[in-house]
Amino acid sequence: MPAPASQAAATAPQVRALQQVTIGATSPTLGFLPVQVASKLGYFQEEGLEVEYVRAIGTTIVPSLLSGDLHFSTQLSPIGLHAAQGGATRVVQLHSARIQHVLTARPEITSIAQLAGKRIAVQSLNTLTAFEAQKVIEHFDLADVGLISVGGDFERIAALEAGAADATVLPIPANLASERQGFPSLLRLSTVVAVPQAGLATSEDLMRDRTDLVVRSLRAAARALPVTRGNHDEVSRIIAEWMDLSLDDAARAYEQVADTFSANGTVGPTEQSAYLDLLRATGGMPAETTAAQIFDFTLARRVATELGLPEQ
Repeated sequence: MPAPASQAAATAPQVRALQQVTIGATSPTLGFLPVQVASKLGYFQEEGLEVEYVRAIGTTIVPSLLSGDLHFSTQLSPIGLHAAQGGATRVVQLHSARIQHVLTARPEITSIAQLAGKRIAVQSLNTLTAFEAQKVIEHFDLADVGLISVGGDFERIAALEAGAADATVLPIPANLASERQGFPSLLRLSTVVAVPQAGLATSEDLMRDRTDLVVRSLRAAARALPVTRGNHDEVSRIIAEWMDLSLDDAARAYEQVADTFSANGTVGPTEQSAYLDLLRATGGMPAETTAAQIFDFTLARRVATELGLPEQ
């Protein structure tokens, strides 16, 4: 004889409803690959969370975090500049500890030294690409190099094609397409520029009032870091699907960024200082701003310790 409906309901396993967490992101970039890996492998779901990715750029990010419309942002510069002005936002976890860009050049340029007296195309002055180009000039002591404002990735590649520029900065994997057009990648900029690229930022209100939500979100992302750093085949497949690349291109892109990811969701003083330099150069951040005004890794460190992740 079947059990009464009321008894069946009482004995049925209880399924916990997933709690929604909203993450503001730009178009897909490999900088926040660990968050995507965590989503694909079900780590957020195992933390009781359902992720909704919301396109958020520029001036919309900070108001959305402060109002609660967004829980996190993967785009960090608006948060850093807001926090530097005393705003109640912080960068709470970092995923790509080094920049994931390359310096691409015309085929006749086969060494960095040959860029002396040449032109490097950047998005515009006072942007990340200009900051990176200037760091290359300083690091290699290149004389008489001109920076020319051209625009986005496609415009900068077109400038190479037209001979209007001799080199440019491109994100990985956009450099793979430029290589097929005959423009080699001369230098991975992570070897020269110590700037962290992506992670998670949030509001101080969320950290204080919904600490558990923040911790579970950071733990899901942190669980993905060892996978992102070390599982070539699995991560390449995720990149291919996410960024609409061939598996070969996804694998090449992965190989060029695998060593840029943080081991534990934090970065050290060198990378923090480099990030402050970037914000001063591109956003006019006051010179006296300290890393403690921008970064709060308290919860990220707690999560990393719980998971047994190595020190950075």
